[in-house]
Amino acid sequence: MGARLSRLLDPQAIANTAVSDMRALGYEACTLVADRGEGAMEVAASAAAEGLGNGQVRPADGPVARCLRERRPVLVTDADRDPLYAGKLPPGARSLLAVPLYTGAELWGAIEVCARAPASFDPADAHLVQTIADHIGGALLTAELYRELEQTYVGTAAALAAALEAKDDYTADHAQSIAELAVEVGSDLGLDRRELRDLRYGAIFHDIGKIAVPDAILHKPGKLTEVEFEVVKRHPIAGEQILAPVPFLADVRRIVRHDHERWDGSGYPDGLRGADIPIGARIVFVIDAYHAMVSDRPYRQGMPDSEARMQLRTGAGAQFDPEVVSAFLRVLDRRGPVA
Repeated sequence: MGARLSRLLDPQAIANTAVSDMRALGYEACTLVADRGEGAMEVAASAAAEGLGNGQVRPADGPVARCLRERRPVLVTDADRDPLYAGKLPPGARSLLAVPLYTGAELWGAIEVCARAPASFDPADAHLVQTIADHIGGALLTAELYRELEQTYVGTAAALAAALEAKDDYTADHAQSIAELAVEVGSDLGLDRRELRDLRYGAIFHDIGKIAVPDAILHKPGKLTEVEFEVVKRHPIAGEQILAPVPFLADVRRIVRHDHERWDGSGYPDGLRGADIPIGARIVFVIDAYHAMVSDRPYRQGMPDSEARMQLRTGAGAQFDPEVVSAFLRVLDRRGPVA
């Protein structure tokens, strides 16, 4: 159980898995109750056999509240015969065990296990459930630390993106707009929550490597020379290298590196084709192309939405993934033209 939980980095997934595993161990009902401070409690996750109510409210003078106040296990042998706890257990339960749950040195909440029969728990159960609580607490702490690390890394990368925005006003609005559209397209294509998160970051950072491109090339109004274009073609690799120290951005780096690959293999930097191109990169490439077509630049006016859509349809199967083009056009139909 501890190994399973340690692989999870989402607190809600940890809580849901923990109560499910407790049920598999034979406990009739298990609930994780979070301590919200000043006597407030919240059920984070719960699983119970039929006939045992989980209840979303834990009484302030009930056994879980006492466990949190005194920071020690509380055992109720038979609530029907205990005037202190009569009517204060979940519906259908007569015996209960609550143990504190810590994340490091901080009290997170409690684990509550219940049973319909009286005298269902003893000190050995208290020891076992406390051991399980320690595993859950360790997993929750790891998830919390990972989230903090993630925020730090994203903040660093965002600072670099901001530096690029300072070089090119178009890039700022461009990246944010692409990120919003990319998530909608990804949702339309059935990407899961983690993939959508990576897609959002990939869209925001897809041009971060341009910070390594000289301003004279980046802002050149006319056609680039062959040598200048070779410099520009290296920016996806530079972007990947900028994000390389960020462990959780591994899949984001693949989007950044490959968002200029073409469906027919004629793109750069690696000449990937078809499904070998990461789905996130295929999505960003389509939206990036559309956004570039409809956006005004100092040296030209953006084309109408209808013409840009026609260009996407024409390029589907050659430049662009046809399924991504179809999904993006559906998103545009719902949203309307992008300004």
